[in-house]
Amino acid sequence: MRFPVAFLLCLLTLPAWANQLKSVRIWPSPDSTRVVLDMASAPDFNVTTMTGPDRLVIDIKSTSNRADLAHIENKSKLVRKLRESAALDKGALRLVMDLNASIKPIVFPLAPAGPYGHRLVIDLPYEDKGSQVAAKPVSSGSMPDIVVAVDPGHGGDDPGAIGQNGHYEKRVTLGIAQKLSAMIDKEPGMRSVMTRTGDYFVDLNRRSELARRSKAELLISIHADSVGHGSPRGASVWVLSTKRANNEMGRWLEQHEKQSDLLGGVGKVISETDSNPYLTRTFLDLSMDKSRAEGYEVSRQVLRQLRQVAILHKKTPQHASLAVLKSPDIPSLLVETGFISNVQEERLLTSSDYQEKIARAIFLGIRAYFHQHPTKGPQLARRNGGGSAAASVSSSTAPASSQNVVASRSRSGSGAGVIRPYSEVMHSTSTVSRASSDNDGGSAMATTRHVVKRGESLSKLAERYGVSQNTLVQLNNLRSREIQVGQVIKVPAGSDQEVVVSKAPVRHQVKRGESLSKLAERYGVSQARLADYNNLRSREIQIGQVLKIPQE
Repeated sequence: MRFPVAFLLCLLTLPAWANQLKSVRIWPSPDSTRVVLDMASAPDFNVTTMTGPDRLVIDIKSTSNRADLAHIENKSKLVRKLRESAALDKGALRLVMDLNASIKPIVFPLAPAGPYGHRLVIDLPYEDKGSQVAAKPVSSGSMPDIVVAVDPGHGGDDPGAIGQNGHYEKRVTLGIAQKLSAMIDKEPGMRSVMTRTGDYFVDLNRRSELARRSKAELLISIHADSVGHGSPRGASVWVLSTKRANNEMGRWLEQHEKQSDLLGGVGKVISETDSNPYLTRTFLDLSMDKSRAEGYEVSRQVLRQLRQVAILHKKTPQHASLAVLKSPDIPSLLVETGFISNVQEERLLTSSDYQEKIARAIFLGIRAYFHQHPTKGPQLARRNGGGSAAASVSSSTAPASSQNVVASRSRSGSGAGVIRPYSEVMHSTSTVSRASSDNDGGSAMATTRHVVKRGESLSKLAERYGVSQNTLVQLNNLRSREIQVGQVIKVPAGSDQEVVVSKAPVRHQVKRGESLSKLAERYGVSQARLADYNNLRSREIQIGQVLKIPQE
């Protein structure tokens, strides 16, 4: 019995350490430094800021130190040194972080995830004007450059997926993003902005904020896919889902003070009008629908190019509720460049030559989209001569009444034009048609109206009615080639067997779980059309409410 008793007495005399500091990682970025303390278990901590000199004191209860603080890699301009000091409580660990400036830290624990165990994360935000990434100079011409935000997924203490041979997704995404950014910057009329340029983490919300602040017309997020088993392979492209867009729209409606920042010109219009929830939601709805349509079209162009150099896991754009796609005001897409969990694709994705091919395919898809939509890329259109020529023909041949309509639309600064009630659009369309015939002495093309249905595009309508897309653009004074479900388009009369005839509306009684967005999707009309047709004051509908569904 003497040995067990002696052993228990020895245990009682040892310090009551329930935790251990295993290692420390410091991740500097252009606007903050993240310090990560790797712990053996969940930490019980307290943080105090002190001045004279500036420092941060971290007390962790019942913890011992196994980390070599003297040999931590530290490239931060804010953190001078991390050292251990005498703790106030027995068995506790006190760390002192000597700083070069006063800061307000953000400290939070993280549970085990991926290759990491328990962590204590200390974010130190600061302003460092000298660390801003140098961007390609803005074009000196009258036409602004197209700005494309390139987002390398993950970074810093977030490695992303890890391949079977130990390669990190964060390094693959940065390599492809850097090559893509260089290609964009070499293209006249285009320039890139990267959300991160090194191995550090950028908050997911901040990625879209960086794109918005740079006035980006497109956000491309680069990732590599992963599954539990290594058989799937291939690239895919993802865009924002309807559900996520509607959720974000509801959140934005509550942030009146930020709407101008979030939505640019549309937000300015909202802030300068009366407080009308229906009007505000209409503006947001149309702005988001336009951005999502543009993002989907870019994703199709990117997939066309990717299939030339890579296997496709998904041959059509996929919809998802992904955090980096949460800003529907900016056309956004997420490119999964392949499965890093597949050994063969892991080998490809870590190859500089293959990264170059993937980056070029994405670049060619982006460029093809802006070439086909000259109003989105004035510099590219002018370089090719196609878009500017179409614009000059439109402005020189349009009658006076038509030009007045174009002028009123152009004030919005976007291809969507000024938002007007559906009835007003129908009336102005017929008025312009009559004016065109009168002013041209009867030589103008006879037209009829076509209401855009789900799945239709300008190219399909041009093919159906036997005319060019440019003819439809000029005939309708379109500022871009995107058209929306429910939009009224003038088309040549008599060139198609199918005539658009107004039918009696369908009566629909709202059931549990239905919303205006779901009904709009089901019946192939826009939410704005349903709201206007039923004289709704808001987008909220009630169970049992009877709505009229237009059958144009």
